[in-house]
Amino acid sequence: MSKSHVKTWVYKNEKSESFGEVRRFDEITLDGQSRKQTIPYFKDSGNSKGLPDDFCRTKRIFGMETVKDNSKPLFITEGEKCAYALQSLGYQSITNLGGCQNGHLADWSIIDGVEEIFLCPDNDEVGERFIKGLYNRLKLFNSKPTVKILRMPNVKEKGDVCDWLKTLPELSDWNELDSLEGHPCYEKVKAQFEALYQTSWEAIPVDWKYTVTSNGLRAIELEDFQGIKFPQRRKLLSPWLDERSINMIFADRGCGKTFFALSCATAIANGGSFTKYTADQAVSVMYLDGEMQAPLMQSRFNGLVVGGKTKAPFHVVTPDCQNIDEMPDLGTPKGQKEIDELIYKLKPSVIFIDNLSTFVRSGNENEGESWLPVQSWAVRHRSEGRTIIFVHHTNKEGKQRGSHRREDVMDIVIQLKKPDDYDESQKGACFEVHYTKGRSLYGDDAQPFKATLQEIDGKPSWKHESTDSEYAHAIELMKDGISITAIAEELGKNKST
Repeated sequence: MSKSHVKTWVYKNEKSESFGEVRRFDEITLDGQSRKQTIPYFKDSGNSKGLPDDFCRTKRIFGMETVKDNSKPLFITEGEKCAYALQSLGYQSITNLGGCQNGHLADWSIIDGVEEIFLCPDNDEVGERFIKGLYNRLKLFNSKPTVKILRMPNVKEKGDVCDWLKTLPELSDWNELDSLEGHPCYEKVKAQFEALYQTSWEAIPVDWKYTVTSNGLRAIELEDFQGIKFPQRRKLLSPWLDERSINMIFADRGCGKTFFALSCATAIANGGSFTKYTADQAVSVMYLDGEMQAPLMQSRFNGLVVGGKTKAPFHVVTPDCQNIDEMPDLGTPKGQKEIDELIYKLKPSVIFIDNLSTFVRSGNENEGESWLPVQSWAVRHRSEGRTIIFVHHTNKEGKQRGSHRREDVMDIVIQLKKPDDYDESQKGACFEVHYTKGRSLYGDDAQPFKATLQEIDGKPSWKHESTDSEYAHAIELMKDGISITAIAEELGKNKST
């Protein structure tokens, strides 16, 4: 076995004072195989192998003497060989002692203040872990540098910066160890690397920007949060129902809340309309009914859906069609698991739960703590892209029955009320639609209206009208071009009203 010393990389501080070195040795084994060894010499001014027991973490950075201008880019590579190659091209470039497995031992805060940093990993999983761990340290810097990833194109697995440089025709004979400073094609090589890092860098993946606890809880800097491109929420039923939302419809018994919910559901599945609501696109629906008799449910669908089929899938879960003793209870892990299995099989975009009392039977309805398991279930499905609508009853005071804590997580809460002039003898549902909570509703969209179900040619038909005559009159005056001041005088109101 033969061994030869082929390269020495000297470690220096910011003042270019040397304090140790790493030497590379190439070996030829007895079976003819070649291998390399990199050995640190930091004891006794570099004359002895190894590291002192009190070796400073800031001294684990190779190339600090090249970091002269914080406004210029800094390249962090894996290993002294690649860092030295970029240094010889005139760039600020550093690496850590001991390779990518020992990045955590270095004190990287010594470069806090550099404005732009490029992470240059080797083309393998180890390199990916190295730059991810390094980024987790860089993002804690007070200077908040711009950090980018620079991957080397057209290199084999485990390929690095030097491998990419050797793909250039001008460096086909380069041994990867010699300085490029005096190379005859220095300017041309430097121009090609400059073009690479200016045009081919990658942004840091969003997942890397989170600070994560051992239990998986994640936090993110405001600036990074502002930069996340969340998918835009579509309006599933304009103006009130958004994609990925949690909502509630509640009303007194006999007010027509199930007919209202079914009408919303079929409009969503058909890409149709209902009263003043419109669905621009048909999406899949699952309707969980907990109390209505199947024949009555059938008759209602017959009136709402022509031909009995919707454009998007519409699945019904109702007690009369079950072979189980009782419907699942969303307040329990077992019940959630049963419903989840159906959701993951059918993949609905919108889920109606009618009504809350029949699907949440455990716990005390008036205690907020009993609601938390259901809330967690709903939030999980919202995060997975689904929309949830709970249908519920009112209490004696006319508010939604049970703990008010339920409304905390809701995006929209709709209350249906019987009009003051409601005629008990009239056929068909008639109610006022009020928004008791509306995170995304403003102006005309948030105004209550009256909905009446009529039968025309044997089929149900909805009509709607404003419940506020003054409001409707003001709208008409505005359409006629009347000024706000004149409208206020006409109605006997203040302009701000």
